[in-house]
Amino acid sequence: MVRATTERSKEGYHHGNLRVALLASAREMLETQGVGALKLRAITRQVEVSPMAVAPHFGNLRGLLTALATQGFEELAHAIKTGKARSLKDAGLAYIYFAIRNPGLFTLMFRGDAIDRSDPAFAGAASDSFALLDTWAGTSGKAAGFAPQIAEAVMWGKVHGLAILAIDGLLTPLVQATDPHIDLEQFLEQALDYMNTATSG
Repeated sequence: MVRATTERSKEGYHHGNLRVALLASAREMLETQGVGALKLRAITRQVEVSPMAVAPHFGNLRGLLTALATQGFEELAHAIKTGKARSLKDAGLAYIYFAIRNPGLFTLMFRGDAIDRSDPAFAGAASDSFALLDTWAGTSGKAAGFAPQIAEAVMWGKVHGLAILAIDGLLTPLVQATDPHIDLEQFLEQALDYMNTATSG
């Protein structure tokens, strides 16, 4: 059960602690049970508070999930930055590996039916993370004579598609058919190499 890391008073969690605890509870359920299991009552039960306790911090379930998705994009941007991406391949691999490590969170981040994409904090975090990937894609597209936005859309589509295939386990047959001696990581590196070659060519 998820609990706040600091002391609880008789009146309940301190303001900041409860927000953190609710996000942690939702994330734990997300990764173990999937998006469909994210119900307000179940999340609050994990931290032993009433569903009404969500209102001051997130408004409702949609607000809570939007905050969690925002956290996801912030972590994605951090993963790309700390990976010291020097090329589209580096940025793309960081994107895909983030999805593999956080399949539930990654799925939620793109679930428009579950989150509020117009939320300023969410929009800012998403934009920041995409900008890191777009920097390399736009450069490649410009060199090939295309508008940067076209290259960004195509490259993002390819990288995102590989991420979805990876977390759904659909790349496994392709990895095995390619070479029985390589693993998923090596397969993805070769796939990104191919993407770079196809773009530059």
